[in-house]
Amino acid sequence: MVFHFKKSTPNKDQMMITFLGKDTKFEGKLKFHGNLRIDGHFKGEIESDGNLIIGEDGMLEANVHTAYISIRGEVYGNIHADQRVDIRAPGKVFGNVMSPTVVIDEGVIFEGQTRMYHAKDAAEKKPVVIGVNEYTGGPPPNLTAIYGFVLDQQTGKPVRNAEIICKGQDKKETQANSSGYYEIINVKDGLWIMKIKARGYKTVKTKVEVIAGGTYKQVFNLEPRKKIPEENLVPAE
Repeated sequence: MVFHFKKSTPNKDQMMITFLGKDTKFEGKLKFHGNLRIDGHFKGEIESDGNLIIGEDGMLEANVHTAYISIRGEVYGNIHADQRVDIRAPGKVFGNVMSPTVVIDEGVIFEGQTRMYHAKDAAEKKPVVIGVNEYTGGPPPNLTAIYGFVLDQQTGKPVRNAEIICKGQDKKETQANSSGYYEIINVKDGLWIMKIKARGYKTVKTKVEVIAGGTYKQVFNLEPRKKIPEENLVPAE
């Protein structure tokens, strides 16, 4: 069975469509445009050029190809997002993720690999939903690089001086600047293990597979341990 959903009057202020409510189950192939939220159980396949939200009660047993996806529930399957993937606590993902930008919160369960690729049309397509602010600059386009921000999970403020260690065919290290921004250039294709450490925060580890060159963005949200050293946080202006 194939389901098709489309907004009748596109409007950025329009409320989100709820496709599956809590305790509801559907199975089949789903295609939709616009914004869609799943709080029930869906099994099958999802294809869309819009934004998909998986609520805390939502469960997805499907391979997904969409523009943007935010996950707080459970997903069993591979995810391909043309713009960005947000995995928010207490989300659980069991499958591989492919997207030019991946945001993984501390406290989530993620069993799989992250494949990041250069999005040629990223400047033309912007997700409607609100997430971590995207950096407008980045490393030179002629270099293969992983770049992004290190942020405080609770306040959203940049975490400066965070250590970023990247291990693959060789080892590369850098530190986040006063804006929480970092970049690692001249990264070879292949699987890289990234570790992010900062005083007062829990250490984060993730796997990233770089393919076909280009520049790739990775944003890290660090969970505070207790009191954060003031020199690590950038004061509000």
